[in-house]
Formats: sequence, structure tokens, C-alpha cells
Amino acid sequence: MTPLELLAVAIPSLYMGWTIGADDAGAAMGSAVGAGVFTTRQAVILIAVFTTLGAVLEGHKVVKTLGKGVVHGHFDPVLAGATVLVAAVWCHLAVMMGVPISTTQATVGAIAGAGFALGLPVDWSKFSEIAVSWLVAPTLAAVPAYVISRRLRGLLRAKRRSLGELERMMRLFLTVSGCYVAYSIGANNAANAVAPLVMSGVLDTRKAAVIGGIMISLGALTAGSRVIETVGRKITKLDPVTAFSAQFSAAAVTHGASELGLPISINETTAGAVIGVGVSQGELNLYTVRKILVTWAVSPLGAFVMAFTLAHLYLLVKGAVQA
Repeated sequence: MTPLELLAVAIPSLYMGWTIGADDAGAAMGSAVGAGVFTTRQAVILIAVFTTLGAVLEGHKVVKTLGKGVVHGHFDPVLAGATVLVAAVWCHLAVMMGVPISTTQATVGAIAGAGFALGLPVDWSKFSEIAVSWLVAPTLAAVPAYVISRRLRGLLRAKRRSLGELERMMRLFLTVSGCYVAYSIGANNAANAVAPLVMSGVLDTRKAAVIGGIMISLGALTAGSRVIETVGRKITKLDPVTAFSAQFSAAAVTHGASELGLPISINETTAGAVIGVGVSQGELNLYTVRKILVTWAVSPLGAFVMAFTLAHLYLLVKGAVQA
């Protein structure tokens, strides 16, 4: 691999890692910030530490799925870099708008689109399995969030706890659950950034996962505040009980998917969980919910089409140069 080819795949992968951190920060700590437990600055520092830890310890599992499971065959470095660039640009636009987009959908769509354009075998059964998980994950997170929220409220009412006492107790719970979500982001979503590095043979899965975790932490530190605001304050009104219920449910579902090697969206599970607690208290911002759902629906298809088109153009240019 030439130095130019190495740069062509490495720079977009690092950029994608940064956008994931900027976009997924809201999933990790948006609920706690919305409930007034953390400041945004405190939240992004915790995210940086625990996403890196999750990527180092468990990120290689999903890296293997994306790097070798959706498309069978190797992309050359230039095309691998172009593929992840498509997903990264898509996600960066969403970050600028403060929308918690599904980085996983954009990445999987782009990989499948480029592979299909190249005539490589696309494992549509694996693609379908991943797509089904995108539909199921928000529901799986919403249901326990709804139940936990109602049960906790009922338990606290029965014990006649004061609001001040409740907030002191929930602060510790929210710290633990928020760090758990951040850990799950590193374990599951580092793959979205570094899969092309594995597909093109630049790095093995474990080293790639570590690099992905570091870049995610940088994205959270430098640009995570906008999406934190959306998740924490614009879907529903959160208090310590509902924030804990949402965070814990999202983390559990995402971590479970990581154990199975399934790349799901932490933003989907978190938003699903926040919607669940919103329903439990009868208060939802339907405009924000609709905007998020539309973005999720468009992401994989848009990334597929963009990557498919870019791959075709690349083949045409490459053929012309070689001729």
C-alpha cells in the first residue's frame, strides 16, 4: 500500500470516528444533562473516558461484523476511504443540525452500496439481520424504560420519598448508567469508523477498535454539546427518575447487541428509551420525534445511493487512467 492510499483510507476513518463521538454524545449523557445532574462539560469528559474503554475491551466484536460480514471481499484503500467518507459527511451534517442520526445505518448502507457497485458478494441475509435490529432496538429500549420509570415512581411514592432525597439517590444511578452507555458506544460504534481499515487490510480488528474509540472520544469532547441538548431537552421533559430509566435501558440493549456482534444505533436505542419514558409521563415533543424518525428512515438508503454512485464514478475514472 502506498502512502497516498494509506492516507485515503485513514483520514476518512478518523473523521468518521470524530463524527460518531459528536453525534453519539447525546445518547450517552443527554438524559443526565437534561435532568440537571451533569453540566455538558462534565458529560463529555465522562464520555471520552468510557467510550475509549469500551472500544479497547470489546469493540473488536462489531468491527469484525462490519469489516468482514456485510460485503465479502476487499475494497482497495481509496474506495474504502471514499465509502466511510460518505457516511461521515452524512453524519456531520446531522451533527450541525443537532439531530441524533444513526451512524450505524449510514455506515452499513454505504458499505453495502459500494460493494454492490463493485460486483462484490453482498451478504443480504446479514444486511437484513442488521436492518431488523434497527427496527427492534428502539422498541426493546422503550419498553423497559417505560416500565422502570413507572415502577420507580410508584416505589418512591409508596415510600414517600421527597424530591430532594430522590435527586440525591438518582445522581449516583445516573452517573453509573451514563458511563455504561458511553462504554456501550465504544464497544458497538467504534466499528462504524474503522471497518474500512479492516476491509482494506490496514489494521487488524483489535487495533482498529482502539483507534476508533480514541477518535469517538475526541468528537464528544469537541462537538458533542448540540446533540446532547436535543436528546436531553427537546424530546421530553426529563427528571432524575426518567433520565435513569432511559439511560439504563438504552445501555443494556446496546451492550447486548455488541455481545451478539450486531451493529445497532445507540442513538436509536436512547431515543426509543426517552420516548418510552415520555409516554410514561404523558409528555412528548412530537415534532422532534418525527424529525428524528424521518432521519433514521432516510439514512441507510441515502448512504447506499451515494456510495453506489461514488463507487461507479471511481471505477470509471480508474478505468480511464489505466487505459
